[in-house]
Amino acid sequence: MEAAGAPLGATGFAHRAGWIVAKVAFWAGLATCLYGAFTPNPPKVAAELGDVLAHLCAFAYLTIALFAAHFPASGPGSASYRVLAVALWMSAVGVHIEIGQLFVAGRSSEFADLGVDAAGIVVGCVAYRAWEALRR
Repeated sequence: MEAAGAPLGATGFAHRAGWIVAKVAFWAGLATCLYGAFTPNPPKVAAELGDVLAHLCAFAYLTIALFAAHFPASGPGSASYRVLAVALWMSAVGVHIEIGQLFVAGRSSEFADLGVDAAGIVVGCVAYRAWEALRR
């Protein structure tokens, strides 16, 4: 362990850089999704992908990014705790988006979107756990 204030070695720097990239990847992705969700006229990219595929891809990506940024394998807690925490966190994001869309002109809130969000969360959890297993 390096002392506080000591210069970072190559390994320490790479670890910190990876940590920062993971956090930016999650929070920038979440901000982009929230912008798209709460904009009366969302960007055309989501419309071209189709609503179901856009939800599925967004929630799978955000789930994987949340694992990497805030619940890494080297972090505290068992694997099942981390999966549950990430799944609940992302489910809360989906619920808040659907509730928020009730108050945005030109947007609609659909219960079916929560099901697609849940499927994306499952895909993200399975993909991240598989990646963890391959790393070992």
